[in-house]
Amino acid sequence: MISRRISIGLALIGSFGSLGILTSLFDPFSAAKTFLITCVAFGLFGYTALHMFKSWTELFNGTKKIFLFASLTFLALFFVRAITSADRNLAFFGVVGRNSGFITYSAYVVTFILALAYIRSSVFEVLIMGVLVSGVIAGFYSFLEKFGLEPWKMKQVYEGTSSLFGNPNFSGAFLSLSFVAAVWSLFYSSKKSSKRFILPLLTLIMSGFGVYTAQALQGFISIALGLIVILLYWAFTKTKTLGIATLSVFSVSGLLAVLGTLQIGPLSSFLYKGSVSERGDMWRTAFAMINENPLFGVGIERYGIAFRQYRDLDHVLRTGSDSFSDNAHNVLLHLTSTGGLILGGAYAALTLGVAVVGIRAAMRSSGAKRAALVGSLALWIPIQAQNAISVDTPGVFIWNWIFAGAIVALAFESDLIPVAKQKPQKPFELHPLTPAVALLCGLLALGVSIKPIMAQHSFRFAFNLGVDLANAETVKAKVDLLMKAEGKDPGNATWPRYSANSLFIDKAWKESIAAGERAVAIDSQDWVSWWFIASAYEESGNRVAAIPARLKTVELDPLNTSVLLELAKNYRASGDEINFEKTKSAILRINPASPDAQAVSGL
Repeated sequence: MISRRISIGLALIGSFGSLGILTSLFDPFSAAKTFLITCVAFGLFGYTALHMFKSWTELFNGTKKIFLFASLTFLALFFVRAITSADRNLAFFGVVGRNSGFITYSAYVVTFILALAYIRSSVFEVLIMGVLVSGVIAGFYSFLEKFGLEPWKMKQVYEGTSSLFGNPNFSGAFLSLSFVAAVWSLFYSSKKSSKRFILPLLTLIMSGFGVYTAQALQGFISIALGLIVILLYWAFTKTKTLGIATLSVFSVSGLLAVLGTLQIGPLSSFLYKGSVSERGDMWRTAFAMINENPLFGVGIERYGIAFRQYRDLDHVLRTGSDSFSDNAHNVLLHLTSTGGLILGGAYAALTLGVAVVGIRAAMRSSGAKRAALVGSLALWIPIQAQNAISVDTPGVFIWNWIFAGAIVALAFESDLIPVAKQKPQKPFELHPLTPAVALLCGLLALGVSIKPIMAQHSFRFAFNLGVDLANAETVKAKVDLLMKAEGKDPGNATWPRYSANSLFIDKAWKESIAAGERAVAIDSQDWVSWWFIASAYEESGNRVAAIPARLKTVELDPLNTSVLLELAKNYRASGDEINFEKTKSAILRINPASPDAQAVSGL
């Protein structure tokens, strides 16, 4: 039965996307996950391509066809904006550490289409099995990490456990989904054997432990949202009055919780975190980008490049001049600020459509179909809450697209025709060319996505290689290795920028300047590389030569008093008193009480 085969494939895509890690990469988490998602998703698409073409009208009948065209329209708009972005490499492959470019999103849309075409209530629990097994593995790794027994020793950056996700928030977000999936499976699984409780109970324990040790509030909120969906289903199946009463209680509680996160009301001491204010800063910056570039945004994945040009003074005064973010921490705002209202609107319409048809179908259906819809919504709705405050991290976001497709597929699966009158499904006959098409699609995805992986593998060693400044050969050897790694992903300004960073740390000023210049030759708006160029000149004692690069950092980061202070010092060194006074006035105007203002006044 092809539906079961594809559901197994989708469960594997989600599991690989959640658990994938490759420690030899510069970014061992997102890069590995998106690489696996892309290769497996397109390989699976190739496996179904001939069947899809042959059974087009059957697989995408009625309203499902609308969702197919909506997803393809979104992807087409993404592609058009990617090829018209200032940095196409960045637009297609995404920011290092995020990997949210067109290639990854094309894999997401492919998984959505596969789920839309092939998921049925009879195979839905295969997807749940994928979440459960992944939750056990990720939760077990959290256990090992908590007690210092994990096999891959990563640098400890956060207080909570990060499991296989590199960030406690991402770990908590995924493990909360597996916790909810375990609860659903315990109560609504169609399996009758007593052994069916073993995996859900194990998942409940391990994922619950992982959420607790991650210390991420969003994990607990996601569990609450998922359980609310399941409890509402239970209440409405009892009586309509109980359902309405339960909905009322949850609505009031939800309102209090939202106000609490905004530091309003009795729950604020429990729910408010400083990160809420940080999210507000990022969202205001995104709105500023949208306001100035409404139709097309600032360019796919260029939020971080443009961030300091659009942040406001309140943000700078609250967090300091050197604050930075490469993502809006809201999926819709990020897509809109980088791709424009057209792209963001297409994503919003697709998401809203899934919600409407899913909730409506869950209320009107019954039996196994209704249970599967409730399970899908109990997992998909918490992901939407996470998408509102976090980034599109692949370990969680891949399940967003899988369950979105499942929701629409289940919503339009007929449960009104008696089984005796339903047409028996034709057995799937494997076309002789199917393996070849699957292999071709998989190899194509591999060929497209392998370039940054190879660069990451080489760059990890080169970046961390030490040098002896007294021995010019060691510096040259490192530069050669860095440039060789850069050459494996040409056109990507990230790598020469990181070369400049590494060489700056080594105090190899001349080489850092050269690397920074390679980066800005690719992307003239790369303010970080301009900063390395200017700072390397200044550190080497050549403040006059630093002025052009420092002016560029001021242009791209106008509210940063620390770069203005360095520019003032450069003007003083060059004897340019007029521009020194202008720069001094700019610092005093931005923040007269800052240490930079005091420093410039003492020059």
